[in-house]
Amino acid sequence: MTTLSTSRRVAVVRKWLGILSISRLVRWAIILALAWWIYDNWHEDLPAANFIGHYTFPDSKFVQVDGMDIHYRTSGKGEPILLLHDAQSSLHTWAGWTDKLVEKQQVISVDLPGFGLSAPHPQGSYSAFMYASFLDSFLQKLNLKKVSLAGCGLGAQIAWQFAAESPQRVDKLILLNAPGFEEKSNSPIDWLASTPVINRSLWKVTPRAFVRLSLVDVWADDALVTDSLVQRHFELSLLPGHRKAFTDRASVRDNRPPIDLIERITAPTLILWGAEDTRISPEHAYDFHKRIRGAVLKIYRNTGHWPQEENPEQTVQDVQAFLEGRF
Repeated sequence: MTTLSTSRRVAVVRKWLGILSISRLVRWAIILALAWWIYDNWHEDLPAANFIGHYTFPDSKFVQVDGMDIHYRTSGKGEPILLLHDAQSSLHTWAGWTDKLVEKQQVISVDLPGFGLSAPHPQGSYSAFMYASFLDSFLQKLNLKKVSLAGCGLGAQIAWQFAAESPQRVDKLILLNAPGFEEKSNSPIDWLASTPVINRSLWKVTPRAFVRLSLVDVWADDALVTDSLVQRHFELSLLPGHRKAFTDRASVRDNRPPIDLIERITAPTLILWGAEDTRISPEHAYDFHKRIRGAVLKIYRNTGHWPQEENPEQTVQDVQAFLEGRF
């Protein structure tokens, strides 16, 4: 009896030693850490009303465009200029320019569909055709028959496509770090966003640390990526449908208009580029400069992918001089 009991005890001890082996402990530690990470970074959509008071301006307005509630600003008087932000951004990126340009211009900035305080597209469409159609509808809503256009990144792509296809409606064109000539490559987050089933996790799991990392990638000077900047981008990403809009955009196989259109641009054009841009190489600034007849090119040292936000003082001075015909 004693020998049998001892054998059972030994068997139980061996069983638990097997369960608690180092390899199993490591696996369970990883599983538990992953579960905690998901729980800690799980965020439900937050109503836009929660942020309207915090992220609007005294001159903010909302308008229905193609079935979407669109947030925009209109400031100052004079010849109109419309400012179009990049992906994962909002009209707040133009605050520095707006403060200066309103002295002589009517300055309009808009949250594109699925960004900032604007609603996502009801059909989840984020093709180049949709953006061009949206811009046309937005200008019609504001009764603007002809404007100057300035855009950064995605906004620059929308601007140069519109200027090429509707030259009679564009007075002057300003392109900042514009896509078009670079090879299309997917980052790990883009791969996740475009992978069916897996991408659904991104509709709820949004690490604030990832938001900071994406902004550090945009800025040349990491010190400018402040907590308040990260918080704004983080909170605006939590609006209903915005994270799904991100995965919808990543799923579009070809979201760029043909680069041959660029040669059809006739509006006076200013090309601005950050020399430290790690997203779109400054070498492509020269591609635009060669293709657009009479274009003026300015490249800024110690500046990344969003020159208007990282280097607003110098860039807006050049923009004002360009708009006034001083070069």
